[in-house]
Amino acid sequence: MPVTLPARPQAASSIAAVPTTAVAAPPPSRRRLALLLVRPLARAIDWGPLVVVAAFTAGLVSLVEYGEALPGGGALVLMRICGTLLGAAAAFGLVDAMSADLDAAAVPRWVRQALRCLLPGGAAIAIWLAAFSYILTRLPEGALFPVGALLIEVGVCLGIALAAAATAVRFAPGRQAAMAAVVVQLAMVLGTILLPQQVRLWPPTCGFGYWDQAHLFWLAMLPLPYLWLIFAGRDLRR
Repeated sequence: MPVTLPARPQAASSIAAVPTTAVAAPPPSRRRLALLLVRPLARAIDWGPLVVVAAFTAGLVSLVEYGEALPGGGALVLMRICGTLLGAAAAFGLVDAMSADLDAAAVPRWVRQALRCLLPGGAAIAIWLAAFSYILTRLPEGALFPVGALLIEVGVCLGIALAAAATAVRFAPGRQAAMAAVVVQLAMVLGTILLPQQVRLWPPTCGFGYWDQAHLFWLAMLPLPYLWLIFAGRDLRR
């Protein structure tokens, strides 16, 4: 009696014969994803407060004692006011509708928050430097106005505002989180202004009195708000 062997499945053999030449494309790097995120984040950021403060800054440095040389002490007060307000306005950039989202995302939360700090924070520093450059043209000949020491001051103000906002958006959505950051920043500024006369952290005159000691203190304090900012920007699930 003839024996018939069972036929092999043709589908399996044909699939096995097809060479596996297709290679999955590697996922984009985190840096590329962050760069791709810059444009949509720039559109999503609330720029309104920064625009208003920029206009106020331009008017302040232009119109105070208009047409006359600006005394060094007056110029110092103007730059401190502008730095404090610009830092507070930059805090609104951290208000994120996705801040409480715990789902997996292509870009980690800390990357989104870092971009939300860099974009308005960089714009605030650029506006402050433009105002500083204009103030220099209004000072009397030979007036001392050191940009490094003043940048330390504005860096502390900006860092505190951003760190407070990064903390507040973890608990509350919307502009109320940025407003909480503004309150924290202004409380810090007012609290240090009202210190006793022997502990002057905001000397009224450039380069004299307690100027060097005060700015050594601010230089030592400068990293603290940015370390706080890094901690506050971490993933919410941690």
